[in-house]
Amino acid sequence: MPTRKFDFDYNYDPAGTSLVTPDPYTEPPPKDEENYTISAHQNTRLPMYQARARSPSRSPSPPPQIEPTPEYLAVSQEPTSKLDDVSEQRKLLILDLNGTLVFRSPHTKRNAYQLRGVQRPLRSVHRRPYLGSFTEYLFHPSTRTWLDTMVWSSAQPHSVADMTDQCFPSRKDDLVAIWARDTLGLKQEDYHRKTQTTKDLAKPWADPKLKALGHSARSTLLLDDSPLKAHLQPWNHLCIKEYVSEMRKTDVKVREAERLREIQDEGEEEQSGKRKTAKKAQKFADRVAQAEAEAVGEDGRPLEYDGTLLAVVGILGATKEERNVAAWMRTGHLVDVPVASRSGTPSKKRRNTGEHLPSSPPASEGTSSPPPSDSSTEQQEATGVPLTESKGVELWFDHPNTFSYWVQRGRRALEELGIEVKHGIIGANE
Repeated sequence: MPTRKFDFDYNYDPAGTSLVTPDPYTEPPPKDEENYTISAHQNTRLPMYQARARSPSRSPSPPPQIEPTPEYLAVSQEPTSKLDDVSEQRKLLILDLNGTLVFRSPHTKRNAYQLRGVQRPLRSVHRRPYLGSFTEYLFHPSTRTWLDTMVWSSAQPHSVADMTDQCFPSRKDDLVAIWARDTLGLKQEDYHRKTQTTKDLAKPWADPKLKALGHSARSTLLLDDSPLKAHLQPWNHLCIKEYVSEMRKTDVKVREAERLREIQDEGEEEQSGKRKTAKKAQKFADRVAQAEAEAVGEDGRPLEYDGTLLAVVGILGATKEERNVAAWMRTGHLVDVPVASRSGTPSKKRRNTGEHLPSSPPASEGTSSPPPSDSSTEQQEATGVPLTESKGVELWFDHPNTFSYWVQRGRRALEELGIEVKHGIIGANE
């Protein structure tokens, strides 16, 4: 092997006895020795896999769960029955916020000169009609003997804190938990962008702080406007219509017409006092007529406040008596409701949709119907519960008779507890 007077550490060697060893810092290995590397402390060559210690390869992460577990499906197929005492099995209501209890105005455009990382101002929050009465019901002493309530929103913590304050200004401490986006298990890149999220109800059921409450698929309802938010536990998802800008505008129109009629009625009662000029009176009458015209739907019927939260009260009143909420939902009780006949008395069920699914057990007493097809679409139509992304399939609130039944039942439940049924909508000019 040739020698050189300087070794690779640049030590002078006048005798020229050092081996010509490639400098590990600058010289590549010979072509025939590419599979070897040089030890810096001895003139020997070692296989590269011996010289470089490699960490053991990690096994790939399991794919995210996309379907209900067999254990969950088994619970949903158990028969349900009536409880002798509703406090015997407490229920858990998990509330979404934006689109469910409130409507948030869109974000304002970012200022071009705004510093990066600076939090944008909070968006305006508009409460859904009857939210005040709904809240009174949830935390009424009678209700609290059988119901636990928590918030679980996919919004970021600062937004959740603001919306919770708007929804429950004096009852926030009565919630058993308040969860935000940081509990969804999102990747870092998904946390700050809009992405499809899933609320896996197994998380609150297993949470150390909530586990002592003993809740499960038999006792839980998730109130959320996103159809596939609970695709892992679909039979515990009470999906409602999203409260959006157009619905908010309708509620404001109804309130404005109502407010002007109230002012007009008060003015007529005070005619003995200071009279308005005929011109002013006519101008005001025109305003009332215009407001009333705007508060009429395309079908010619007067518009009404959104009654979704009243309907939810009615549904809670029904599920509180059930031993298995998931089975109650799966066997179609959400849509299989009695409707008033022409004589004003309850008639037969709305349609034969309360019949159990092929693998479902018998429903509670009072239901009887042939099982629908096994397809997800037909199951969705039969139960009113979202199971697929199908656009044209109706949910429970899309059926006027079903929706009206639960609204009226909710009104009765509030009145029985002495809770005033108040819409709580504030008009644009109030």
